[in-house]
This record gives sequence, C-alpha cells and structure tokens, in this order.
Amino acid sequence: MNRTAISLLVVDALLLVAEFYVIMDLQWRTAYAATVRDVCPQACRYTPSFSYNVLTQYFTMSGNGVNLTSPITLDWVQVITLVLIVINGWFAYSTLKKRRDDRAVGAPATAPPTVR
Repeated sequence: MNRTAISLLVVDALLLVAEFYVIMDLQWRTAYAATVRDVCPQACRYTPSFSYNVLTQYFTMSGNGVNLTSPITLDWVQVITLVLIVINGWFAYSTLKKRRDDRAVGAPATAPPTVR
C-alpha cells in the first residue's frame, strides 16, 4: 500500500468515527425529548422527530396540542457523507489518471527489482 492509500484510510476512519458520534448525538436528543418529566408526567408527552432537506434539518416536538420547531440547522450526517464521497472519488480519479498517464508514457506501473 502506498502512502496516499494509507492517508485515505486514516481520513475515512476519522470521518466515520465523527459520523458515528453525530448519529449518537441525534439519537440522544430524540430520546431525551421523548422522556416523560417528573413535573408533569401525563401532560408533558412530546413526540420528537427530525425533518431533513438537502444538507439541512430541523427538530420538531409535537404534543399537548403544541408543535415546537427548532431553527433550520446544518445536517452533519449529510455533510460528512458528502465529504467522504468527494475524498474517495478524488482518490479514485487520481489513481486512475496516474495509471493512465503511466501507460501513455510507457513507464512500468511498478519498477522491476534490480539484480546486482
């Protein structure tokens, strides 16, 4: 494996870990909003949900005849996924272009071992 492939694997691993924590945060927010509070166990029941658009999201809680909506925010799951796609696509494009250029020049893809 060459140095570029190793750095790509490291970047992918870091981005996937970041995406995991973003998803865990969203699950925590939804679970927290759905829990019943001690103050008003019957009256304070909300149904939380997320609504998604392209790269944006907003959080809504409905219950007790009230709809609470958060401001539109950036959806980090979509952003990180887009970054992963762009980085891996660029790596694939660069690798294929390098191989094509090596064939056009006539240079071998890998140098043969020299014997002394």
